[in-house]
Amino acid sequence: MANEKIQDFTKKMLREKVFSCGVCKNLLVAPVMTVENIGDVCHDCFQTKNEENSWNSFPNTRVDAILRELEFPCKFQSEGCENEALLYDDLKQHENYCSYRPVNCLMPKEECEWVGKLVDLFKHFEEKHETHVLNKHCKEYFFEIDLQNFDAVTKLFTHRNRMYVLRIEKAKGGNSLLHFLKGESNMIVKYAAGSNVYKTKLPALSFDVACEEQNGQNIQLSTLKEVMQQDEVVRVVIRPEKYVVKNVTSEITKQLECPICKDIMRQPIFQCPAGHSICQSCLRKVCQCPTCRKDFPQENIRNFLVETLTPFVQYECVYSQFGCTSMLLGSEIDEHEDRCTYQTYECPKSNCKFKGNFSSCRNHFKVDHAVDLITGTAYEKTFTLARDYRDASNNDIYFFEYGNIFQLSFYRGTDSCKWNVRILTKYNKHDKYYFTVVVTNSNDPQRFIAKSQWCLDRNAVDDSSISFTKDSLLPYNDQISGQMTFCCEIQKNNVCSNLKKRV
Repeated sequence: MANEKIQDFTKKMLREKVFSCGVCKNLLVAPVMTVENIGDVCHDCFQTKNEENSWNSFPNTRVDAILRELEFPCKFQSEGCENEALLYDDLKQHENYCSYRPVNCLMPKEECEWVGKLVDLFKHFEEKHETHVLNKHCKEYFFEIDLQNFDAVTKLFTHRNRMYVLRIEKAKGGNSLLHFLKGESNMIVKYAAGSNVYKTKLPALSFDVACEEQNGQNIQLSTLKEVMQQDEVVRVVIRPEKYVVKNVTSEITKQLECPICKDIMRQPIFQCPAGHSICQSCLRKVCQCPTCRKDFPQENIRNFLVETLTPFVQYECVYSQFGCTSMLLGSEIDEHEDRCTYQTYECPKSNCKFKGNFSSCRNHFKVDHAVDLITGTAYEKTFTLARDYRDASNNDIYFFEYGNIFQLSFYRGTDSCKWNVRILTKYNKHDKYYFTVVVTNSNDPQRFIAKSQWCLDRNAVDDSSISFTKDSLLPYNDQISGQMTFCCEIQKNNVCSNLKKRV
């Protein structure tokens, strides 16, 4: 009887629009904000309109608490949905993927203008777009595409009685592919040609999310062409994402979930004055706790108790979206990511917007910046002591060795010559590298002067240059040509080599 009274109360509140947003008129989405001259406004409307309107508002936590105690019918009930009573916190998730929600065909409108219910979409595809329906092979789905003549593709498939749509299209500029996955759970997409494979994770989007660039997962075409090599087509494989938690119950794992990004939090984990946890990356983006709306203090508070749980949870690598499939315990994941070969880097050349993993960057240099690329660990150059004003006085050369990108800068100043080597990739604290510069007489290599120095991280303050005064270099200056030669070699740890023989 009590439940019936609660249901009657809920229906009355809905009829009288007590729980309706003052802007969109739909059921309020928590956390609810009360806005002056408007009334209660749902979270979605407040997020999109508050900045332009500068509303005078405050959080209505009482309404949030009441809503979470009630059950509501699905808004697509009139279309055939039989869910008459869903707990408020489950309602939004259900409506995002409700089988009776209205959807467009998902093929380009110029090809098909069908509009119907999600439950009828699969039948429509089988009747009108049969070639775009994927059948399951073992635990995965696959199809082939020709990247040389590719424009766009839409594929529909079902997994565990749930419908999914994958849309792949070229981004503006034509240098990358945008991926949109509509469905209830994330998927792994894999591009394969021969023994070459590239993997990435596609986040699930609800069916009302537009296929626009900001919502898509971007993969560079240059990366996929590396996979293809000489092949004319590449196979696209789709499989469900696997998520594993080791030695920790689902309830404990839930406590490690960040309330904003919904990822499992890693160390360091922070908290608001009331004790609600938040991950480091989300803390940088907000000023108030999303749970209790209290301001975060200026001096961050660590939640050390929650951090003690992280060594027992398995995390996926932060570079999983770029193809890494590693799952490691919290005590191991940081060391793996320091060495992960799927890290992505921006091209160090100014005015170049290329971005890719180590292998892609190296191939990019071979094509677009070959004059500045050195193959191997040693670089040799003939120079004069006179500063050449026709050339930049600071000449940068790049090495792609030991899984790192090194930048050699050579500077000829008024009184000295300097050499500096920095590591541009993510600095690996477990490995150290040093560089040695040997200056010789161009015609008499038996006469030389040499120094060694550690390579430093790109952001390190310490200069750590190798410097020779011009007076100290004069004995190695050829009397006829006025030239001398330097050789710079990068080495790992304490490995020694006979540089004199190289020059």
